[in-house]
Amino acid sequence: MLDLLSERVGPGGTVVGLDKSKEFVASARKFVAARQLANVEVVQGDAKATNLPRESFDVVFSRLVLVNIPEPEQVVEEMVSLLRPGGVIASHEADYLSHMCDPPCPAWDRLFEIFQAYSRAKGVDLFVGRRTHRMLRDAGIVELQVNPVTHVYPPGHHRRSIFLDFIQNIRDVAIREGFVKEGELSALMQDLRSHLDNSNTLVVSHLFFQVWGRKP
Repeated sequence: MLDLLSERVGPGGTVVGLDKSKEFVASARKFVAARQLANVEVVQGDAKATNLPRESFDVVFSRLVLVNIPEPEQVVEEMVSLLRPGGVIASHEADYLSHMCDPPCPAWDRLFEIFQAYSRAKGVDLFVGRRTHRMLRDAGIVELQVNPVTHVYPPGHHRRSIFLDFIQNIRDVAIREGFVKEGELSALMQDLRSHLDNSNTLVVSHLFFQVWGRKP
């Protein structure tokens, strides 16, 4: 999003990107340098405690953050604290409600059971998107607007296999902590990959909630 935000604020504005991961910060800085985005700075920090100046930003925006962390309300509170009075807060957040494939696939269903159990154990709400509007309202944001978005991922689309990518990301920890046996997980992933490789399989994205409002 950094290039889009850079273009939106123009040469007279400033964009500050923040991520907790040292690796992602390095990647983002390379992205900024390659595109010569002179009005963008990338910093490493915790979204729950950014150490950025309070009430100093005209817009505070997050994308697919809350669905990946425990205690998302703390991030919302931090976002609001960074926003000047009259400024706009915006969120693009996922909810797994519509994430599915058709024809149905037993491997998909079983992997989602595993993924849900893993996420619950880590304090992560896979359906946080639907309550983002409530968190913003509880944090004092007014004039809230909500726009739901969903997509279809056709054959060849880079996000068609995103669920498998998520499972791969947690694979070692899920096995080590007993959420699934290695043999079962390997078989499930292979079955789902074959199902997704079928061009007749429909893959529907998460339901994304775009929510925005103003700080009084």
